[in-house]
Amino acid sequence: MIVDIVYGFLGSGKTTFITKVLAEWGGQEKVVVLVNEFGEVGIDGELLKGQGGNVVEMPSGCICCTLQADFKMQMLDIVSTIKPERLIIEPTGVATIAQIQSIVAAQMFENVIKAINQVLIVDATGFMGLYKANPHFVESQVRNARIVLLNKCDRVEKRRAMLTRDALSAINPNATVLMTEFGAVDWQQYKMALSKPLVEDQTDWRKVPAAPHGLLETVEPALKAGGELHLHEEEDALGYESYGLVFDDVTFDSSRLEDLFRLLNQSSMGEVVRAKGIFRLKAKTVLMELASGEFSSQPVRAMDQSKVAVIGRKLDRKRIGSAFERCVSSESDDS
Repeated sequence: MIVDIVYGFLGSGKTTFITKVLAEWGGQEKVVVLVNEFGEVGIDGELLKGQGGNVVEMPSGCICCTLQADFKMQMLDIVSTIKPERLIIEPTGVATIAQIQSIVAAQMFENVIKAINQVLIVDATGFMGLYKANPHFVESQVRNARIVLLNKCDRVEKRRAMLTRDALSAINPNATVLMTEFGAVDWQQYKMALSKPLVEDQTDWRKVPAAPHGLLETVEPALKAGGELHLHEEEDALGYESYGLVFDDVTFDSSRLEDLFRLLNQSSMGEVVRAKGIFRLKAKTVLMELASGEFSSQPVRAMDQSKVAVIGRKLDRKRIGSAFERCVSSESDDS
C-alpha cells in the first residue's frame, strides 16, 4: 500500500487536490481517503464522497495529538478490511505533519506500507503572513514535505508567486515545488517528483530555532514592493477552536449567505480564519468558503443536510449561530 499524506494549512486547497487525484487514479487503483477534520462537523468528507474511492471520516479532533490512538486503530481497520492499494490521508489544517508521519511509519505498518509521500499544499496568497505569524509550525510543515504544491498562483502576481516558491525551496531544498492553480498539476511532473530518490537530512530540526528574520527579511521587502502584504506578529501556538452547525429540512437564501461569509472575519464574531459550508438552496446545493480572507462559492451534488464549520480564535458562537439562522429562507424568498 502507498500512503499519500496530503496536508496544508486551513483553506490551502487540500480537498480540491484530492478530488483531482481520485479523478486521475481512482479508476486505476483501490483508493481509500481518510479525512480528519478539526471540529465536530465534517465538510470535506461529504465533498469527497462519490468522487471515487472509499471515504472514511475522523472528525472532532486532530489525528496528530488528541486522536492518535483512534488514528492507529482506524488505519489498522482500513488495512485489514478494505486492503487498499493507496491510502490518502487528509489531516486537519492545524495538524503537525511530523507526528502524523511517525504514526504512519510505525513498526505495526512496516510490512504493509511500500511508500509514504508527504504532499504539502500551500496557499500562495497567504503563505508569508502565516510564516511570519507561526514560523516554527510553518518550517516544520515545509521541511517534512516531499512535494510542495504552491496553489492559488492565479490569485497573486507572478513575481510574488516566484518569490514564495524561492522561499519554500530555501526552507526545504530537497522538496519539489510545483506551482498550481485550483489544485491542478501536470501528472507527469508529479510522478517524476515522487520517483526522485529521497535525500536524507541529518539535521535535528527540533534543536534549530525558527527564525522569522533571515529568510523573511530577504523576501518581505521584495513582496511589499510588488504589492500589499499583511503580516501580524502572533505566538507560534495556533490555539484555534471550531464551531459547527447542522441544519435539517431547511433551505437557505443565497444572497444572505454570501453577505454573511464576506462579513465573517470581522472582529465582532471573533477571529475567524476559515469557514466552509454546504448549503441547500431551493434549486441547488452550494459549497461556500472563506479562505485567506477571500469568499468563493460553487455548486455541488445535492445533499440531505446543510452544514457549516467555522474555525478561529475567541469565536462568538452565539452571534455566529444566530447569523446563520437568519440566512434560512422563508417561503417567499427566491434562491
